[in-house]
Amino acid sequence: MKSLILIIIFSILLSGCGFKPIYSSKNSNFQVIEITNKNKNKNSFAIEQIVMSLSNKEAVRKVKLEFNYKESVATILKDNKGDPSKKKLSIIVNLKVKNEKDNVLVTKNFNEEFSYDVQNDKFTMSQYESNIINNLRNKISNDIIFLLGTLE
Repeated sequence: MKSLILIIIFSILLSGCGFKPIYSSKNSNFQVIEITNKNKNKNSFAIEQIVMSLSNKEAVRKVKLEFNYKESVATILKDNKGDPSKKKLSIIVNLKVKNEKDNVLVTKNFNEEFSYDVQNDKFTMSQYESNIINNLRNKISNDIIFLLGTLE
């Protein structure tokens, strides 16, 4: 009975604690009015969707984005047989932020890399690489959103 009362009291106290989401389109101070994507693939579209989801239609600052997405996998270590045993996955996004009048506000390159050991099972390896790409893509998306939020 005492634990039930404590749970009710804590839930009432925590419900009024003033929680606000960090990434919300209501809180963003920019509106993306145009995105030019030079390298169209599913990962560049995912970055585009994440950035557009936080675009605030009521914001005063209106920007145009132009970005180029590059992804590469390189073998950095081979075993005695010559088979790859360690690889490095790199994602590079070149971003130009322009204002409504096409004046370049900022140009920035985002580069994320991850090294990993190659596994024997091809299916597990492809899932692992897909997870790595998703994590790196989300990191770059967060960096782009932070950049857009701090523009003056």
